[in-house]
Amino acid sequence: MIEVLNNELKRRKDTIAQFYYSGIGQILRKRRLELDMTQEAVSVGICSNTYLSKIENNQIVINREHLYLIMERMFMDMDSITFPEEMIEYLEKSAKLFFYKDIYGYKALFDEVNKYQFSILLQIVKLGYYILIEDLENAELVYSESFRYLQSLEEYGFTMLLLYAGFYNLAINDYKNARIILDKVESLLFNDEILYGLYNYCRFLIYGNLNLQTKAFETGTIAVNIFNKHSNIIRINEVYLWRDVFAIYDGNTASTYLNTNMLRFINTKERNFYLTVMATKSKNPLIYLEHLEPDGDIYLLGLFFKARYYLLNNQMDKYFEAVKIIDDKHYEFKSRIEYSHVLKLMKSKEEWNLKEYLIDAVLPVTLKKQNLYFLKMVTMTISEILEKKKRYKDALSYVQKYEQILLSQQTETYIEIK
Repeated sequence: MIEVLNNELKRRKDTIAQFYYSGIGQILRKRRLELDMTQEAVSVGICSNTYLSKIENNQIVINREHLYLIMERMFMDMDSITFPEEMIEYLEKSAKLFFYKDIYGYKALFDEVNKYQFSILLQIVKLGYYILIEDLENAELVYSESFRYLQSLEEYGFTMLLLYAGFYNLAINDYKNARIILDKVESLLFNDEILYGLYNYCRFLIYGNLNLQTKAFETGTIAVNIFNKHSNIIRINEVYLWRDVFAIYDGNTASTYLNTNMLRFINTKERNFYLTVMATKSKNPLIYLEHLEPDGDIYLLGLFFKARYYLLNNQMDKYFEAVKIIDDKHYEFKSRIEYSHVLKLMKSKEEWNLKEYLIDAVLPVTLKKQNLYFLKMVTMTISEILEKKKRYKDALSYVQKYEQILLSQQTETYIEIK
């Protein structure tokens, strides 16, 4: 039985490798044209013109002996081309490194594949690395380029691209697009447990952020079971962190409460986000906010809640200290929200001006980030101010617009709030 299974797996890999050998012909043709050489000039003494033509037109697979001789004839670095069998191994290795969130191991893999000429499979490897290190600028470039070569991918490469594409859209807070992409990949997982774990983890994050908590719980449970089986401590802690966040989103109480030891496995961005969300539902938010680290816009949001707490409790020295840090970090983190301005409006009780700023500046940013929890907080604040001014109809309209947005995010209808 095992021998039959191993033979079938080998057959599948050989079939995949055979599919990608066609890319080598394209590389050889490109190099020949760059040197302005004829097929005859390249093939003389090595093979026939017809043989080379068939290689360049992806009609036959070149053997390695002929390949090396042709590369030498065209002054090509012997290490500049990687063979499909090796590319598939790189792709499989990238999945494992992404699964374990092994940034250092993935960096070594990235450096290794970076020396080769263009290959769509190696581009997918690079995409996974950029997502893992949160280099979204480079990830966007590779992501956009990779989708131009969808027809050059067989099922395994196609699956890996869509899986990483799901995580990319998750990273840019495009939960709807991430969900649509992953809907296309479930049937292509090849019964690969590592890929299936990543798939369910990605869906868990998507569903949770779209406030579809029942589905989030189901997919999160599958992911945790797989992570536990593989002793994947980092991903397990991430699931626990997001479970607490999603519980708060759903109006419940967090059940895990990650301790400092567990939080050390979480990257700074996610840790700051977790601490900030937990603080919004705590009677003493400082037990969370004191652990914030100065990194990114979420840090500023956390400082905002800290300053607001000091303001509400009349701890003015600490309030002004927090506001100063917010002002100092505002341009460094390129924040589109002036949190210190919001605080000053709150301090001076200029509620109408506060409402206008929330509508004009804060609401669009929150909507763009597709964070339904903070969008609801902003919307409810606007509605409460309108109610105080006896603008009941306007207050109700903002609540209804939020509900429409919630529905639109959970389905495939887009509704803009104005």
